[in-house]
Amino acid sequence: MFCAISGEPPKVPLVSKKSGLVYEQRLIHKYINDNGKDPVTGDTLELDDLIEIKSSPKTAVPRPPQHSSIPSLLTSLQNEYDAIILETFTLKKHYDNLRQELAHALYANDASARVIARLLNERDQAREALASIQGTIGAGPSSSRAAQDVEMSDSAHGENGSNAALTSANGLPADIVDKIDSTAQRLSSQRRAKAKRKAPDAYATQATVPNFAEVQKLPSMHHAKPAGVSCLALSADGSVVVTGGNDKNVQVYDRKEDQVLATLKGHSKRITQVAITGISDAPIGSEAATDAAVLPSYIVSASEDGKVKVWEPSGATGAKAQAYALSSTSEAHKSEVTGVDIHPSEAFYGSAGRDGTISFRSLADGSDLLLINADLGDSYESFAFHPDGQLAATGTSAGAIRIWEVKSGANASTIQTELPGRVSSLHFSENGYYLAAASEEGKQVEVWDLRKLTAVGKLAIEEEGKTGVSAVRFDPSLQFLAVTTDSINVYANKSWNHLVKLEGLERLTGLAWDAKDGSVVVSSLDRTVRSFSTAA
Repeated sequence: MFCAISGEPPKVPLVSKKSGLVYEQRLIHKYINDNGKDPVTGDTLELDDLIEIKSSPKTAVPRPPQHSSIPSLLTSLQNEYDAIILETFTLKKHYDNLRQELAHALYANDASARVIARLLNERDQAREALASIQGTIGAGPSSSRAAQDVEMSDSAHGENGSNAALTSANGLPADIVDKIDSTAQRLSSQRRAKAKRKAPDAYATQATVPNFAEVQKLPSMHHAKPAGVSCLALSADGSVVVTGGNDKNVQVYDRKEDQVLATLKGHSKRITQVAITGISDAPIGSEAATDAAVLPSYIVSASEDGKVKVWEPSGATGAKAQAYALSSTSEAHKSEVTGVDIHPSEAFYGSAGRDGTISFRSLADGSDLLLINADLGDSYESFAFHPDGQLAATGTSAGAIRIWEVKSGANASTIQTELPGRVSSLHFSENGYYLAAASEEGKQVEVWDLRKLTAVGKLAIEEEGKTGVSAVRFDPSLQFLAVTTDSINVYANKSWNHLVKLEGLERLTGLAWDAKDGSVVVSSLDRTVRSFSTAA
């Protein structure tokens, strides 16, 4: 289309109703206002006689030729090229920003999905563990917040018949399961009878514990290089103390005769834990039948060399005769063995290592009964049997406590503590209701009520120094909880009130209560074993 006046394509085209000619709006409006007629035909023409043409696309006005020379053409091409490069750069930058935002969104979505999946898995495991532990202990969560001193149900002390056969299929042998059940029932009845008796007059009380003082010191234990007693265990009558040392040896010491009965050699690295038989049946305040020391039937030692050794009385006599000889050696663990304990039935022992395995082996012949490798990614730092023998506990390097069913080897429950670092010390109370846990990396102790699976005590040790908690132990009378760091702190059971702090010590490593009189026995890296009591 071309304007009838200018001969050029109109920007706003209008057509005349009368003549049908096309005009540029700007020109025709001016002509009509000046003359009042059609510029071509001369007929009378008004603005209402014009109709705007709606064209699509809009008519493009041709540009006058500019590229009349090669330099002008090159300049135009350079400008076009620069414009394209700038536009490409802008688009690429926008693309990179969008890609980075998308990557962040996908990562956040994936992390959220993994957290949700882990939480759901932990929730399901916690539900299963809670149901299992309630069935094992024989009591559900109590509606009362106050702990009641009631005996655990007999259902927790063994299921016979088909149930024993079921667990023996995937767990311990049937004869061992029978021993576990019978031991649990026997100890339960003994505990009920013991609860009706009071501790003897000579036994420590909450009133006399603040008067504790050092009554015995055994110096120069083990070798001087490398120096230090790393752990200890005390016999049922308190007459024999068994210690493990940094010198790779185990010593058996007669406290009455003040002499070393045996030095047991065979480990190639530091001794981490020792355990002895006869503790489970020890009555409170019992005295030895004779003046001679009553030797434990078995001594079990664990070491950083990954081995567990069982020692038994040799029967040899004479001044230089060894009281114990090696009975068996276990190499079930592939790394350091950090925990060992003898089952209350005294038919087998359990050990745990940093390789994430738990081993149950016969005391009599060292045969393998059960190896638990739950593949949970754990590194175990401590191990303890429940007083009734139905359960066991392991402390992990991640600050958790795992409760295990001994007969089947199943993980019954997992307790996540607030301890700083690895759970390096565990101990059950004599009635089996409480479990105390501590870490060498801090000065905190947590006490858990197994009937409710709740923390009923959180103790903070207030003292200077970098040494954390090395050991925690309940006393046999259920009156006290002792904690060792660079000092000995004794707390009242249930109320957890602080009773006494015995200072002037350092680098304590082991702790035991003497069931005879309620005295405290500790070992130290200064090669000493000390006893604290109210007796002069």
